[in-house]
Amino acid sequence: MAKTVKFTDEELQEIKELQNLFNTVIYQAGQTHLEKIALSKKSEQVEENFGEIKKREQELVSKLTTTYGQGKINLESGEFIPVDTEGDKDTE
Repeated sequence: MAKTVKFTDEELQEIKELQNLFNTVIYQAGQTHLEKIALSKKSEQVEENFGEIKKREQELVSKLTTTYGQGKINLESGEFIPVDTEGDKDTE
């Protein structure tokens, strides 16, 4: 059987430092992966919220267009400005 050798204190310290560095990197990799999962879920929620907002916007535009016709809204004054269409133009 081979004779065992005892490491020097410096060698043992270097081995322990490397082991600690590996453990730190593995921990950071796990944390990064979990953050990625959380970010992915948050991104999905944002996309879902955006879809709902776009749907509500389309419904409101349809409702306002049915009520007032084509036009623009001035949010500051609260006024609706109709858009002239070919068939609605007044002739002089």
